[in-house]
Amino acid sequence: MKTVAVVYGWAEGAWQSRRFIESLNRAGFKITDNVENADIIFAHSAGCFLVPKTAKAKLIVLAGLPYWPGRNIVSGVIRKLINELRYHRRNKGLGWWANKMMHNGWYILTKPQKTYFLLTRHKTGNLPAGDNPKVVLLRASDDTMLHPQTMKLLPEAQRYQFVELDGAHDDCWLEPKAYVDLLLKEL
Repeated sequence: MKTVAVVYGWAEGAWQSRRFIESLNRAGFKITDNVENADIIFAHSAGCFLVPKTAKAKLIVLAGLPYWPGRNIVSGVIRKLINELRYHRRNKGLGWWANKMMHNGWYILTKPQKTYFLLTRHKTGNLPAGDNPKVVLLRASDDTMLHPQTMKLLPEAQRYQFVELDGAHDDCWLEPKAYVDLLLKEL
């Protein structure tokens, strides 16, 4: 049984990932908190900068890397929130989104050291090298945080495999099937 470690981004945690974790379990993966020794690391958003260089994973997935040259992180977050609000109002109802926002606030308030750590680690030199293990850079088609031309703009990404899925920045948490299928395919 392959182990998967989830590395959360800023203001994220177990509440957002419930559907994703359940889908991984149904697909036969075992979830672990031991990022160093996991077979697979799934890093989301700013968590992409927190993957340990010493990790022994066979596969690292960087989903929704916050990288958009010329745009600061705050404007990307604002665009993301506006898009989410429109999407959930139109398609899913605002209840889940409001609950997510409350959880985001809770994670920020209860883990200020994570905010500080992420701000100090938000440098492309902290991304995995991509030589060994295999690194997949995953972009959702409507992601306001990851530039569509990242493979050309980010030198570190030249050693990554690039995959684009339909959806938005946080769809791995909301609609996890395509993300779990990708992990099954890439192994």
